[in-house]
Amino acid sequence: MKNTRLARRFFGNLVPRLFGSAIILFIFYPQSFVSSTDFSDIYDFYKKGNYDTLVKVSRSALRKEEIDYRILLLYTASEKDPEEIDKTLKSIYDRKESHPGIFYNSVFLFLERCLVLENIESGLYWGKIFLERGSSSVRYAEGLYTYACILFEDGKFSEAKQILSKLKEWKSTEKLNKKIRILELSIEKKMEAQT
Repeated sequence: MKNTRLARRFFGNLVPRLFGSAIILFIFYPQSFVSSTDFSDIYDFYKKGNYDTLVKVSRSALRKEEIDYRILLLYTASEKDPEEIDKTLKSIYDRKESHPGIFYNSVFLFLERCLVLENIESGLYWGKIFLERGSSSVRYAEGLYTYACILFEDGKFSEAKQILSKLKEWKSTEKLNKKIRILELSIEKKMEAQT
């Protein structure tokens, strides 16, 4: 009987104390109680065209120590601000010595954006990294071509030519081979004009 009363007193007070502690923890550490974002959530936003939501939710997922590179790929495809993509890629790149091919697929998407937006500085930075480390990407040949285009836009014709020579070692599609040949001709014209 005495034990029962003690148990009731202890457990009767325990529930409100636990509830109060949970509220305090939630106030000070809300991120611990928010369910983790997984790829399927992000992919649903992508399929529905909710890119702003995708970007917002992805940012917190990409700050974690272990990231899902598929989320990074969708983030890179959806983020409007190239500076934010650049910062995010650098943050992830600096965390580890090596990354899987899907990381370099994201770099490829960013290289394309750098070329279109004439963001030469970032394009040169990531192009060099892609050249040296991105061979595991399924978009490696296209990435090298994009990097060569960025070099061409920056007036670095001999470097662009070297990239195209390296690119010829890879099996490229007929369409890409035509683009390579057109860029080579453009480089030759520019180099002739300089002499």
